[in-house]
Amino acid sequence: ANPEAHQGYLQSGVTYNVAPSAVPSAANNIIPKELTLEEIEEVQNAWAQAARRAQWAGFNGVEIHGAHGYLIGEFISPKTNLRKDKYGGPLANRARFVLEIIDKVRAMVGPDFIVGFRMSGDEYVPDGLTIEESAPYAKMVADTGKIDYIHVSAATYESFPHLFPVMYYERAHLLHLAEAIKKVVKDVPIISVGSYDCGTGEKALRDGKADLIAIGRGLIAEPNLPNMLAAGKIEDIRPCLLCNEGCLSHLFNAIPARCAINPAVGRETTWNLKPAAQKKKRVLVIGGGIAGMEAARIASIKGHDVTLVEESDRLGGHLIEASAPSFKKTVKDLLDWAEWQNKKSAVKVRLNTEATPEMVNQENPDVLIIAVGSEYTIPDAKGVSACITGRDVLLGRVKLGDKVLVIGGGIVGCETALHVAETEKKKVTIVEMLDDILVGQEVIHRMALTEILNAAGVEIHTGLKLREVTDKGIACEDKNGQLQELAGDTVVSCTGLKGRNELVDSLKGLVPETYIVGDCAGGVKIYDAFENAWRAVLST
Repeated sequence: ANPEAHQGYLQSGVTYNVAPSAVPSAANNIIPKELTLEEIEEVQNAWAQAARRAQWAGFNGVEIHGAHGYLIGEFISPKTNLRKDKYGGPLANRARFVLEIIDKVRAMVGPDFIVGFRMSGDEYVPDGLTIEESAPYAKMVADTGKIDYIHVSAATYESFPHLFPVMYYERAHLLHLAEAIKKVVKDVPIISVGSYDCGTGEKALRDGKADLIAIGRGLIAEPNLPNMLAAGKIEDIRPCLLCNEGCLSHLFNAIPARCAINPAVGRETTWNLKPAAQKKKRVLVIGGGIAGMEAARIASIKGHDVTLVEESDRLGGHLIEASAPSFKKTVKDLLDWAEWQNKKSAVKVRLNTEATPEMVNQENPDVLIIAVGSEYTIPDAKGVSACITGRDVLLGRVKLGDKVLVIGGGIVGCETALHVAETEKKKVTIVEMLDDILVGQEVIHRMALTEILNAAGVEIHTGLKLREVTDKGIACEDKNGQLQELAGDTVVSCTGLKGRNELVDSLKGLVPETYIVGDCAGGVKIYDAFENAWRAVLST
């Protein structure tokens, strides 16, 4: 998704005289050649043959993929279509390629086979396709009379975050594109896609802005969503986080797809949570963060007698502050869902209860699951006692000055900085000792959050290590050993989390069957919390 590296080959109607493994780029001087008219016809015929094979295989229909910067998208986009013949230039010429494909596909499969068309309503790239052209383009497609629906998506691989929307964007954020196209396309149903949940999907339909709603990742998180919706069990639908951690990130790394909050994905036959415990056991879960809550929930489903102990007055752990910013609504939805699932289950929850070896011995459980979480780390620097933590800021426990310095450019630091900039309207600076921020985070989240931070005016300094917190701000050391001072009224420490190892050590060995899950097991992501919670319970 690097425009500079792609300028050499992002042109419509091109083919590469290189092996599939060779990635064309400006760097290695691989120059694409323009497709000849004969080659264009050959490619179009291949589309029709593919549709016919799908029909022979027993499918009810096909969807022609004309979105996201693939070949059809390259032909229609003014950014990538640089042709000078009848397939380039004005919109009608650029649309010719796909209109001919639609004719060939329909002729091949006949009138009764479903043929849909997917398109990008906006490419979200400079000089790319926008709704001003995509609306009349959609009408051209509909006016063929040979398409059964139009599926309106958006973006290309250069604008990844719009293609796979993350939690920082509003749900249904592409609805305006479907709505604009629906105004000019009267007789063909319009599908809208873009991080919908049941509520936003229902509203879009009732408002008449779309005819159908497409849900992808939400059906990975909750495969039974349609049946649950039909049965009115909306509060039980596991809410997709839009985190991309198990689905897209695994795809990009060529490993089996999973889901951060539904570990059974791809392992449905072996990770089965129907009551199957050979022996009903007394399970004690210590720690009411998301890992402990999920472990308790699924242990109860498996048929065990479960008690969940939490030292504070509320379940949720770090998800409480993580869900506080307005742009973290999906995390708030997950926390609400987890609290409701535990409330309606047979799990016995005991709040304001400290976990001690004496308490565990008194309970005498058959299984002990330790999920005591993590604590914020404090940087090793002079004067750090004057720092406050990201948790304090996110929960509104402290009053901030006009200039806020956030130490740490990981996910906690960046989200805290964005929250302060947007909600408190403060001048915010992030200071990170590594060469970049959000190192190790999921790539699309990293792209989106970096873009939003820049738009919010957050200043970012990398390669600086905190040495001292002063009454005027901070002193940092750069890679050359030179000290730099940054002015600020409030210093916020967001340098990471560490497991509560001492508490874990005090509880290990008390029960022969003991499992450690969540942050205190070394995982600091929601994906890790769910994954090792399920692994623990499935072993009981």
